[in-house]
Amino acid sequence: MFSSYSQFQQFQLANQPYQDTQRTWLAVYAPGRCAALTCSMELQLHRKFRLIQSLDALPQGLDGVVLAAEDVECLSTTLTYFAAALQDGADLAFCDAVFGFEGDTLVYRAAHQPSGAKCAVVSRDLLLRCRAQARDPDDPAALLRLAFRLADKPAHIPQALLRYRREPDASDLFSAEGKRALLLSHVLDMTGAPIVLVSAVPVLRQMGYEVVVLGPGDGGSLPLFVEAGATVITHPDCVSSPMLWGLATSADLVVANTIVEVKAIRALNGAPVPILWWLHDAFVGYGYLSHLIPRTLSSNIRVCAVGSHATAAMHEHRPDFEIGQLIYGLPDYAQDDFEHYDISFAGGLPLLVSVGAFEIRKGQDLLVQAIRMLPDETRAKAAFLFVGKGADKRLLADVKQLAADYPSNVFYVNRLTRGEIKSLMDQCACTVCSSRDDPMPTFVTEGLIFGKPGIVSEHTGTAGLITEGVDGFVYHNDSPAELAEAMTKMIENPGLPARMAPACRALYQRYYSKEAFANTLRQQVETLLAQSHPAEL
Repeated sequence: MFSSYSQFQQFQLANQPYQDTQRTWLAVYAPGRCAALTCSMELQLHRKFRLIQSLDALPQGLDGVVLAAEDVECLSTTLTYFAAALQDGADLAFCDAVFGFEGDTLVYRAAHQPSGAKCAVVSRDLLLRCRAQARDPDDPAALLRLAFRLADKPAHIPQALLRYRREPDASDLFSAEGKRALLLSHVLDMTGAPIVLVSAVPVLRQMGYEVVVLGPGDGGSLPLFVEAGATVITHPDCVSSPMLWGLATSADLVVANTIVEVKAIRALNGAPVPILWWLHDAFVGYGYLSHLIPRTLSSNIRVCAVGSHATAAMHEHRPDFEIGQLIYGLPDYAQDDFEHYDISFAGGLPLLVSVGAFEIRKGQDLLVQAIRMLPDETRAKAAFLFVGKGADKRLLADVKQLAADYPSNVFYVNRLTRGEIKSLMDQCACTVCSSRDDPMPTFVTEGLIFGKPGIVSEHTGTAGLITEGVDGFVYHNDSPAELAEAMTKMIENPGLPARMAPACRALYQRYYSKEAFANTLRQQVETLLAQSHPAEL
């Protein structure tokens, strides 16, 4: 039996704790085809169960019933987890699942969002309430839908306890009622694009949408989507998976994140579903994808971008595209509790911070040159910190050599936790973004949250929003000399960052706050719906 579990299930099974649930009595009700379910029942570690064919006369002492709307395979621990949930006071418990012949399609359900689950356990009392209201009191699918609606204490079990040897469809992910939104992301890691996509989930839920996210395997941000209230489905080939068309055309709104979703855009251009194509990409991101961009877009697709830089990147290839503005929103981290990051290495000097993976596009070499250009007496009045993975070894070597040459003023760290980044932004004097090509650097925005001005290249989206000398500085032409001049203003005027702080906070509130993002996203969705369904408005 173990060999029939997917690799993901085998991994989870190896880490599952022992639970004593034999005092809880369960029945399993699956009146349709149930060959696989019956087989897996024989291997359950929880032995106090009973397969039943009728719900009319439940035996005394029965604690709950597992309702299965279709044949499904169970892990050996499935009933143990279901029984444990009832023991802990839940009246409904549902779980994650794997799909497909290889089990490589995973569905992570959001807590309190059981929509589409085809198998769950309900308490005896809840089952009786559902049967009293059901039009067909013997239909497990109907009983599940009622149970999801009537449950007082639902519980989500974050384990893939079930396996379906088919690909999922919309009915596995959405309820039969309400509006549906499908979000497409080519990565689910901790980079900027998926992180800011998370912020769209609560806004869409407030607009009445059930939200499902389609992406590859978890790279760090998947739990953030689930915590925000989305159900997440992962597939290794999520950008061009065969299931994409079925899920998308069953939705009421699709949000395609970044230029990498261009294959999905091609497939859905002219489809009967409104699509918001949200671009966060730098010019370099179009490399091998620009030839795939459709020459024209049907009325069901609206393009938005995170500022002028991302807009210009698309316009370089499709200058006729109408592109709306949708700048991402970030939570007000200044209100959070976060772990302290010790910057005593700065010796009390004002700290200028650069955060980002080391690559030519991010321009750490320009910042190194600018720091070397500073007069010795100016450089000695400040500290400089580079944070980022050394993907480009040459750039990393340049930074490490700079730190070796000025050990009291220049420092490097490979990575910081999210809490440490927040603490760093709270303590630094300003941020410095020397990127050659950067649509909307998030660390600069995080600095604004804490009232810290940014010194940014003109080749960033942030540059188009800054008021020079009020809430930041913009330098031009990728010039290390101009960057050094801007840093000199900040260093030689030690009270300047504090004086700029109110304007920096105001810039955050105006463009990047959750409220600003929610309002802009609603406007863009309404505009999209108006252009794709004009007769309905």
